[in-house]
Amino acid sequence: MSQPHGIPPRPKNPPLLAALRADARELSKVKAADRGAVGIVDALMLPGFWSVALWRLGNSLHAKKIRPLSRICYFANMVLFGADLASGAVVGPGFVMPHPVGVGVASDCVIGARCRLMGLVRIGGSGKRGRVGHPVLGDDVWVLDGAKIFGPVEIGEHSVIGASAMVTSDVPARMLVLPPKESTTMRMRPRTDLASVPPEASVPPDATAAVAS
Repeated sequence: MSQPHGIPPRPKNPPLLAALRADARELSKVKAADRGAVGIVDALMLPGFWSVALWRLGNSLHAKKIRPLSRICYFANMVLFGADLASGAVVGPGFVMPHPVGVGVASDCVIGARCRLMGLVRIGGSGKRGRVGHPVLGDDVWVLDGAKIFGPVEIGEHSVIGASAMVTSDVPARMLVLPPKESTTMRMRPRTDLASVPPEASVPPDATAAVAS
């Protein structure tokens, strides 16, 4: 089947072993930022690496039309790591997913090189008529905890999708996307159990138990 005019060809996944080596190197860099020196062998002991490895194997089998085995990889990822990573996605080398639990990516998504997905990230279709298609992430994109990207959108390279952000339109390169202000603004209200206590007095030992909801 020929490619429709004006639509760039869908990229292919990198060779499996080369991609896994790049994944391990990048994961060791990410973990080194928190723990100091972390070798590739240490990175191989992390659940996130093996979840990515299962996903890559499933994608490879899917491309070769060995669908029953690719589906087994998909099920295994859900059971072992709690990750809903559909076979058929394109994932560039150096992919890092430190915390796979709750991550979900649809089969038609395209993810560039050296991207990072954190826990509870969801990437897929919009579920709306007239908005057919799936997200395309450029190189070096970070998607932080709980963020969601839906529909035929493109995320430019080196962009960061902030925690809990919802993205349904294109994001240019080198942008920081934050959730609505209301969801990140600290909210405060008086403690009703301390209304009659002078400011200089000590807090009663049972005060925290009496805080009104």
